[in-house]
Amino acid sequence: MINPRVFVLGLLSFALFAVLVPIGSDAQGLKDPVEDGFGRHSHECSIATIVGAWGFKTDGFYLPSGALDGYAVGIFKIQHNGTMRGKYDTEGPGGFIPGLVIEGSVVVNSDCTGTLTLQVVGANVTVTQSLVIAQNGKKILGMMQDPTIDIGTFTAIRLDEDD
Repeated sequence: MINPRVFVLGLLSFALFAVLVPIGSDAQGLKDPVEDGFGRHSHECSIATIVGAWGFKTDGFYLPSGALDGYAVGIFKIQHNGTMRGKYDTEGPGGFIPGLVIEGSVVVNSDCTGTLTLQVVGANVTVTQSLVIAQNGKKILGMMQDPTIDIGTFTAIRLDEDD
């Protein structure tokens, strides 16, 4: 049985990676620049902005007590229908665990924010993460939404960039 904390850490890592690093995406899903309310122009986003292959890493996950839960690194792919699938390795106080599989779904808002909901295959824990799509869809920043499970952030980068 997979440790629920290890599962959450992996999910967070996968979520971040998926949002920040699409692979093989032909359509960027970017629209005309719009005013972002801070005097800057930004692009609107859609699921097409992040479709593709991604690589991700966590910046460390911590238990609600403040103790380190672990780190993770992995890859994932986001489909046009908003589903995602990937795998990651994690290491923490419980040791190194390679090849954990994650599945989930992504919702993207036009302001380039969104959510990633995922689950480690074989574990009975669902994790939701807040996302920000950055650098015109080349990077994803994420954060856990449920501090009763784990506290932490992740970064994902696009793996299939053509330019």
